[in-house]
Amino acid sequence: MTEPGGGPAGPPLANPRLAQPHPVRVLDDTVSYLDIRYAVVTGWRPLTLDLHLPRTADGPVPVVVYAHGGGFVGGLKEMGPWATLPARGIAVATVGYRLAGEAVHPDPIEDVAAAIRWVQARGGEYGLDGDRVAGWGSSAGAYLMARAAFCDDISSGSPIGEHTRVSARLSALVLHYPVTDFGELLAEASTVDDREAAATMIRAFLGVPAEPSQDQLAATSVVAAARRAHYRPPVHLSHGADDRRCNLQQSQRLHEALLAQGGESALLVVPGADHADPVFSTPAVVDPAVEFLLTGWTRNLLIDHDNGGSQT
Repeated sequence: MTEPGGGPAGPPLANPRLAQPHPVRVLDDTVSYLDIRYAVVTGWRPLTLDLHLPRTADGPVPVVVYAHGGGFVGGLKEMGPWATLPARGIAVATVGYRLAGEAVHPDPIEDVAAAIRWVQARGGEYGLDGDRVAGWGSSAGAYLMARAAFCDDISSGSPIGEHTRVSARLSALVLHYPVTDFGELLAEASTVDDREAAATMIRAFLGVPAEPSQDQLAATSVVAAARRAHYRPPVHLSHGADDRRCNLQQSQRLHEALLAQGGESALLVVPGADHADPVFSTPAVVDPAVEFLLTGWTRNLLIDHDNGGSQT
């Protein structure tokens, strides 16, 4: 088959209007654009995010890029404690990333970084403020978001998406009950069954048939990445005191490492809370994180104003 001009026919082109997201109203005081393609990986399904915007806004709005939990093997971009943020003037981009069984480390980290870059590159089209882009993640998603944040824009694998030259730098980072060190996660397991569950998750995420070596575990540590990084955004951690799946020490070690490096970190310990407890979606936990973000963004705007609008 040939084109009308005589040349060979190429593959049929998709109608771009069918891929164009349209606004819908599902959440209170929110306009949502669902399944926006932020990256297309050759030989793979398109990777998508949902963008939830404040229904009324005066000027560019800050945005949180959210990565869901699910032990690297499950979860959906519709999950998470973010649903009230648009009504409070903060847009949210919820990210779908490749799960274990689809891809292995470090590909999901690259997915999250690509989503951040998409927000930085394209967010202005939706009224987003590129100077106020924060990352937020829960559990496995917190691990991915933290690894993307502490990378100094140096990719851990193969960068994806159309905006690989755009910085993925975040202005702040909120982490709920994060996995920060796989080696310590194994050591802290309280029962044989808990340790095997953790080991199974780690093997699936890293794509290894047996327990990884100490060198492999060290190379994937969020704590080590935070120590190496030249840029560390301010961090707000929330973790349950009774987390049986991911010990509180996972957050405490990162918190202490950031402070030791001269970084800014706040740790909220939630009494009696286990892993992924519903309390993490309540005002008792969400409000301090939102206040942390708003205070930091306000401070940065004042600093920029005092510097004559210069960016650092």
